[in-house]
Amino acid sequence: MNHRLLLSVITASVIASATASLLAGCGKGTKDQGSTTNTTTDPKVAESGAAPATKPDGTPAKPDVAPVKAAARGPEHAVYSLVDNRLSAHLTRGGGLLVPAGSAGFAKYIRFANVSKGGKKAWELRQKEGDVPVARLAGKSASVFVPLTAAQAGRNTLRMRLFAKEAGTMSLRVNENKDVNTAVEQGWSTIEVAIPEGQIKEGENAFQFFMKSSGNAVAWLQIGAKAPVADDGATAFYDAAQKAVLVPKEGQLSWFVMMPDKAKLTADLADGSCQVAVLATAEDGATVEGKLVGIGSAVDLAALSGKATRLDLETSGCAQAAVANAALVVPGEAPQVAQRGEAPKYVLFIIMDSLRADRVKPFNPKARPEAPTFEKLAESSSLFLQHYVQGNESQVSHASMWTSMYLAKHKALKMGDKLPERYVTIDDVAKKAGMFVAGVSANGYIRPARGFGTSWDKYVNHIESKMGLKGVDIIEKGMSFITPKKDQPWFLYLGMIDTHVTWRAKQPWMDKYDGGYKGRFQDSFGDDGPGGFAKDLTDREKDHVRALYDSNVSYQDDLLGKLIEKLQAWGIWDQTMLIITAAHGDAQWEDGRVGHAGSQKQTLIHVPLLVRYPPMFPAAKIESGTEGIDITPTLADALGVAIDPEWQGMSLVGLANGTVGYPLLASSSQYENFHGGRIGHWKIRLAGSGTPQLYNLAKDSGEKKDLWGTPGSGIAARLLLDPMWQLRNWNAEWKKSQWGNAAVVSSRFAADLGE
Repeated sequence: MNHRLLLSVITASVIASATASLLAGCGKGTKDQGSTTNTTTDPKVAESGAAPATKPDGTPAKPDVAPVKAAARGPEHAVYSLVDNRLSAHLTRGGGLLVPAGSAGFAKYIRFANVSKGGKKAWELRQKEGDVPVARLAGKSASVFVPLTAAQAGRNTLRMRLFAKEAGTMSLRVNENKDVNTAVEQGWSTIEVAIPEGQIKEGENAFQFFMKSSGNAVAWLQIGAKAPVADDGATAFYDAAQKAVLVPKEGQLSWFVMMPDKAKLTADLADGSCQVAVLATAEDGATVEGKLVGIGSAVDLAALSGKATRLDLETSGCAQAAVANAALVVPGEAPQVAQRGEAPKYVLFIIMDSLRADRVKPFNPKARPEAPTFEKLAESSSLFLQHYVQGNESQVSHASMWTSMYLAKHKALKMGDKLPERYVTIDDVAKKAGMFVAGVSANGYIRPARGFGTSWDKYVNHIESKMGLKGVDIIEKGMSFITPKKDQPWFLYLGMIDTHVTWRAKQPWMDKYDGGYKGRFQDSFGDDGPGGFAKDLTDREKDHVRALYDSNVSYQDDLLGKLIEKLQAWGIWDQTMLIITAAHGDAQWEDGRVGHAGSQKQTLIHVPLLVRYPPMFPAAKIESGTEGIDITPTLADALGVAIDPEWQGMSLVGLANGTVGYPLLASSSQYENFHGGRIGHWKIRLAGSGTPQLYNLAKDSGEKKDLWGTPGSGIAARLLLDPMWQLRNWNAEWKKSQWGNAAVVSSRFAADLGE
């Protein structure tokens, strides 16, 4: 089997896994909203398993009542599997939130600071105390952060199953209120704490525990319940034999999802006596209710398309429902990557450093800079509209693109850090494809001596070599490398910095954007003076600086057009794969700051990604999260080069061709101190263990109004918190080719974590 065919098979397998895995508080629960009783009366239901009847060999027993089978609905395919994404599920038992601390899913309830700089995780996950799965306190204090409904917030109790190293007192602090103290026995005990009225609230809540000694372990927490669970906690939520999530009577499972267009929720219930009530509550308060019964029934959720949604599942008619094949499905057969043309013979990889997505017309129609080349390219290219870089400055971002690794894995964040030669970088991919490999950069960081490639046939860094830094200088040098090789396969990287400070006026665009200005920044603005950026600019001066930047956007676009004309004249344009992106953006006083590396705002981490190669990338605008770490695997896929097992990104060939039907998470890191994440129109900014910030980009593209903690924001908060903290907990190990995207994981994710 040749490399290209082998890679196609691998890619199809990965897409099937990570897309079908794409299968599978803050809203109101199905019954838990008022005086409705949710008390567990059957002691068997309160026990952790109450698993469906099974034969001695562990296989499911025949149900007492045969299930009905739903009528055929026509072709449909799964885009989000509730079963595969079971570690994202929230459990309700006895009316209260039940947190199985021993599950890997506990990750979504914790926070921690930068562990690479000495930050400590307060919890050790996936531990055992004897035979009991637990989370262990690393020190004497730890916190959990949980979403509660209004009804749960009104019940002022917390119960926990605790293994204490020694007897003493535990203090509980709720949402920074006055501590509540309770006695703790040595060994195992179930503790119930009465919390003063008003301390718990609807939405996100922080519970901080203070212990006498370190190393104590928690099996489960139950918060805001009407009826207590037994000591074993009723924590079971998955049956491996049936590959089904478990929903006991008077209990619930809840997921927070971004509802796909025209979606239905479907599932199989092998026990005909079981019914599962479904309540879907959207970010705007809209609801849809329905029931799942028998085999293949569905609840139509199309009315909630494009909205962050809480899905609640609740059982009736049987002691416990085993819900198999539970998934969000959309109409039509699962898309397949179209018959792919030949691999590109030539690859042009351009990084326009500091190019913000919102200043390029195809990515923002309201952008001021003239960009006719970009606009023309958009007619025949795949545009990835929600693309995030993994760092908010050059070093981290380039390192992540080159290696297909998050910062948590490659760890190269300082000028003195060098990427190890063992990493398979983007130049290695081109070399393995048999190409002549050349690169030119005006970014001082990007040098082979610093680990940015060992497979270059020709490479020059213009800052290092004291050469011209304008875009025209970079392109001329790059063309001088490949012109003698133009008839053989080549890969050319061009690192342009015209949109990177210092911004210098480019004509004729400067006269168009602000020709009447006369002042101290008439020709340039940057941070290269003795005091860095000039301070105390007037609004008029700031407007002029923005015009300086925009003139460089147009200048680079003009150079790009001339470069394409050259490739067309050579007769090779149709065989050339063009990739254009940026390493980061730049703030221009949107929040009082200018430059980069200072925040996780859109202005710094949201950049363009354009891929043009029609045989593999159709003309399309893809509104799903992508990341800089995806570029190198995408190139490998296109060239027929094997995917390196250490890469953390994914090929975008499938996404460009519509094989992924659920919106993916895009994430970014600011030196691991701060993180940003986006799904659809919702964005979250994390500050280690501090309070997050939440924004609705559809209504607030400038991130001016933090919605964290506001009424109705809880569903969107959990939509992002759950995948972001799962990703953060396993950031260094995460590989999208195996686990999928954190927003919609593959079947391997929970299985690899032992669940």
